Amino acid sequence: MPPLIYDESLLTAEDTYRSIGRFIFEFSQAEYTIRHYLGEEIGISEKYFSSVIESYDVGALCNVALRVFDLREDQSAAEIKKLINKFQELKDERNRIAHGLWVPFKDGGTVHYTSRNSLKLKTFNEQATNLGQLADRACSLRAELERVFTSIPRLP
Repeated sequence: MPPLIYDESLLTAEDTYRSIGRFIFEFSQAEYTIRHYLGEEIGISEKYFSSVIESYDVGALCNVALRVFDLREDQSAAEIKKLINKFQELKDERNRIAHGLWVPFKDGGTVHYTSRNSLKLKTFNEQATNLGQLADRACSLRAELERVFTSIPRLP
């Protein structure tokens, strides 16, 4: 067996890969939380859940959820809307992470991304650290969504 060679760029790449995976996992958990409680709010049967609720892309999901929960016209609606808006901010980060060109071994993990809005290429360095912080935000947001959704009274 060859000796282990210490290579900083390989360690940086591994940190970057792990951070990408963790962020995508935490984001998907927050996304599913919104899907689940949207389905409960509209009373959709489980047999239709995947065909209807899971067919929305994240942007459409947020728009539908904002409208549905806005119809509640109670205090919980404002809090839910605030949290969904925070989730939409993470959606922009997710797009950059999922659709960017990665150079995981460079400058702490680098991604090159062109936003549809600006059409300008931007480079983001130190992504292994940044994605850890974004994953923490997504995890906290999911917990906050759970807290709010489980505390609202079910409509008849």
